Amino acid sequence: MFIDQRHRDKETTSKGEKIFIVIISLVFLFMMSMEIITNYEPRKLGALLFVIFWIPLLFIHEFGHAIMAKLLGWRVNRIVIGFGKVLVHTRLLGAPMEIRTIPLEGFVQIAPKTVALARLKHALIYFAGPGIELLAFFIITAVLGGFDQMFSISNDYSHIALQSFAFAALAGAVINLIPIGIITKDGNTPNDGMGILLCLFSSGMDYELWIRESNKEKEF
Repeated sequence: MFIDQRHRDKETTSKGEKIFIVIISLVFLFMMSMEIITNYEPRKLGALLFVIFWIPLLFIHEFGHAIMAKLLGWRVNRIVIGFGKVLVHTRLLGAPMEIRTIPLEGFVQIAPKTVALARLKHALIYFAGPGIELLAFFIITAVLGGFDQMFSISNDYSHIALQSFAFAALAGAVINLIPIGIITKDGNTPNDGMGILLCLFSSGMDYELWIRESNKEKEF
């Protein structure tokens, strides 16, 4: 997802929710590991790899938002990968980037420079995150030789890895495109699907206000 400059200090989950997510994730990974060890077969790795690949896909997803914003002439103010303590401060596409302890969520702060086609550009930026995941899915499908191979069962490790990455990318894209509002301690934050709908029905005045607030932030 991305967070606009007006919500730069908000996070998508509270501290309690973060702890719950970490605990559930660890329990899930432990149970999955036990299932893989029992009567081991290479194809059993698929489920574990599916979960593990969500981490690099998080980078790819947020990069999609950021690169689309850049291409459309919007400002990228900040990119955050994960939550918790900041491990690495770096830069990506000229914007500050934080990599945090637990890479289970992320966001990109953006701001428009003009109101020209702002609603359409905003929708495209929202779509770019799941869109780049869909692109990854179709590229891997082509590399494997089409949908028949994509959905085939195999014990070849490279096939399993590519298949798992593709399915994780597809799942991430679909989940993000289903329009819902994510409930946080600061209110509702739309996911990408809901964001697309909201910005298409927003007014030009919303973007004029956003630009003015963003310019004020730059002055400080």
